[in-house]
Amino acid sequence: MDIVRALESLGGVASKWRLNDRGVSDWDIGRARHDGRIIRIRRAWYALPGAHPATCTAVRVGGMLTCVSLLEAADVWTPPHAAVHVSVAANASRLRSAESRFVPYQPSAGILLHWRPEPGATTEPRDTVLGALVETFRCADEREVVAMTDSALRHRLVTRSALRQSGMPDRILSICDGSAESGGETFMRLHLRSMRCQFRTQVSIPGVGRVDFLIGDRLVLEVDGYAFHGDREAFERDRARDLALVGLGYLVIRVSYRQVLDDWPRISRSLAAIIRSRRHLRPRQARRAA
Repeated sequence: MDIVRALESLGGVASKWRLNDRGVSDWDIGRARHDGRIIRIRRAWYALPGAHPATCTAVRVGGMLTCVSLLEAADVWTPPHAAVHVSVAANASRLRSAESRFVPYQPSAGILLHWRPEPGATTEPRDTVLGALVETFRCADEREVVAMTDSALRHRLVTRSALRQSGMPDRILSICDGSAESGGETFMRLHLRSMRCQFRTQVSIPGVGRVDFLIGDRLVLEVDGYAFHGDREAFERDRARDLALVGLGYLVIRVSYRQVLDDWPRISRSLAAIIRSRRHLRPRQARRAA
C-alpha cells in the first residue's frame, strides 16, 4: 500500500510496526521521508505533514493523546483548556520535549501527563473515547465529566453499558443525558435539578422546533454555547424563534454559556420568581394549581 494512503487510513499518525502491517516496507518509509511526504515525530513514529498537531505532540512526548484533548479531536464537547493531555505508561522512560524529539522532557504548562499502570498506553497515537472519558475523572470537576459524557452519548461514541463496565460511578451515569447539545445545556440541567423544579429537555414546539428546556408548560429556557453565534445569520434566526414563541404565548429566557457558569444565582432568582408567581403555567393551569 502507498505510505500516504496507509497513514491517512490510520488517522495521519502511526508507528513503523503499524505501517509494516499495512504492507509498507522500511524502504518505503525511508523514501517517503527523503521525499518530504512524511515526517518522523519520534523514533519509529511517523506522520503526514498536516497531521493533527496535538496527536503529534502526544506521540513526540512519548505517549498517546487522551482526556479532553482526545475528546475535543473526536468532536465531543469539552470545557476550554490549554494543555495537551498525554497518557503515558507508569514505566515510561525517555520522554521527550513537546517541541523536539531530541530534547528530554521537562514539566511544561503546555503538557499534562496522565500516568497509567495499564500496559499498552503508548502503542497507539490516540486513546479511545471511552478511555479518554475515564481519564477526565483525574482533572475535570464532576459537572464537566457529566457534560462530556452527555456529548459522547449524543454522538453515539460510547454506550451506557460500556461506561458502566469502565467503572463510571452510578451517581454520574444516573444524571447523564445524551440529548444535551452543549456543555451549557448540561450545566443548566444540573442547576434546574438542584432547584427541584419540573422541566423537560429538547421539547418540540409546533411551528418553532425544539427548545432546550421547557419549565412548566410555557417558560422556555434557551442556552447559547460559549462558541455560539459566530455568524449574524444564526443570531437573527434565534431572535426570530424567540419572537414566534412569544406569539404562541410562551415566556422566553435566553442565557449564555458564561452566564450559566458565572451568574447562576441571579438566573435562579429570576426563575424562582417566575415559578412562585405561576407564570410558567398557562392561565387555566395556574388557577387550578392555586
